[in-house]
Amino acid sequence: MTNPTETLPASPGPDAAPRAAPASTPFPDPTYAWFVVGALALINMVSFVERMLPTLLFEPIKKDFQLNDTQVSLLAGFAFVIFYTGFGLLIGRLADRKNRKRIIMIGIVLWGMATAFCGLARNFAQLFMGRVMVGVGEATLGPSAISMISDYFPRDRLARALSFYTSAQYFGAGFALVVGGFAIQMVSAMTPPVVPFIGELRPWQTTFLFVGLFGMVVLIPLMFVKEPKRRGRMTDAPAEAALPLSQTFVFIRNNWKTFAAHFSAFALHGTIGFGTVAWMPSYFIRVHHWSAHDIGYIYGLMFAGLGGAGVIAGARLAEWVGARGYRDTYFRTPIITFALTIVPAVLATLMPTAGLSLFFLVFATFLASFPVAMTIAALQVITPNEMRGQVLAIFFLIANIMGVGLGPTLVAAITDYVYRDEMMVGYSLATATVIIMPVIMLILWAGLKPYRESLTRAEQWNANPN
Repeated sequence: MTNPTETLPASPGPDAAPRAAPASTPFPDPTYAWFVVGALALINMVSFVERMLPTLLFEPIKKDFQLNDTQVSLLAGFAFVIFYTGFGLLIGRLADRKNRKRIIMIGIVLWGMATAFCGLARNFAQLFMGRVMVGVGEATLGPSAISMISDYFPRDRLARALSFYTSAQYFGAGFALVVGGFAIQMVSAMTPPVVPFIGELRPWQTTFLFVGLFGMVVLIPLMFVKEPKRRGRMTDAPAEAALPLSQTFVFIRNNWKTFAAHFSAFALHGTIGFGTVAWMPSYFIRVHHWSAHDIGYIYGLMFAGLGGAGVIAGARLAEWVGARGYRDTYFRTPIITFALTIVPAVLATLMPTAGLSLFFLVFATFLASFPVAMTIAALQVITPNEMRGQVLAIFFLIANIMGVGLGPTLVAAITDYVYRDEMMVGYSLATATVIIMPVIMLILWAGLKPYRESLTRAEQWNANPN
């Protein structure tokens, strides 16, 4: 354990130059900076469409390949994160040194082709491998995009910029349900397409193929994005001269209490979040007898609109709390929002009618998205530029294993092995929420003091506090 006042050495490595003087270069024009946020947010939205698309297609995939809930959940969870997490560490290190725009462009092509390949899968193994490659491609986006945005905006506006970027994941996840529902309805009414050497495609396969190929159009706005000047660096060393990896671990060790609280709490938030998104459509299909395209439209639009609005509202709430003297707002504000989320989240899956379930789901969806931008901003303001991609990649490694990987499977396992009845999926969602949410709040509460200490350390090395 380190002393609260301990800081990183001025020379982080044997070949590194002394810490840079405060940067005087002005930030880019705000209008262009917001264009960059919009372009990256659009890419983030499309990535989540392709990431979350299987959740609406669980039932037909399950039927065609004769799978149980636990097996089909692996397509939305474990298959995606198996290489997303490992490659994310490599991409994070590259994002701290290389051209981040080019890294993202390569990723877009890779995950788009992989999603299209899922549409050509003829068995579970092929579909699983397609989802693995989607994860590899999408590993390029998070560390690179967030690092770029952090170099386009001063600190006091960073949470707001990140909220627009991260809100896109709610629009993407929501549109995955809408697009999936529309495609299922449209494709079901037409003659099934026949692909040479593959044969006739099922409706869910055509959906994958369409979304994967069409999604690559986001390359167009990205072409107009410029690689920004790197800010908030500890050293004068060129960006291409990466710090030794060991120095990143020194930094994490010096702030280990903060990172332990942040990584564990927000990763658990991902567990319940992704578990809910993955199984909420099946809850309405099984328990309330809705069709797949109906719940796709309604829940998708709800998730996109309310979830996206909640991310932006959460960022503004964090600014409001911070303006009243709470430096730890990125930890403190989520505690409040998590406490408000528990009741509507539980009631939404226990109601006797679909109308009542939707009523509580409105509040749960809006409130649950509040902490998303704060999660990323909390790391950016305490981490030097040379390490941001790597620290984000480590967080994404843990968060995606716990969230995308474990979330859908945890809910499925409760259904299969605790309640032993697929009609009890709503009770499985409620059980997971009641257990996990209080744990998250306790972890964040314990992390308030360490986070304030990390902020104090950051003030000592930050080359551009504005």
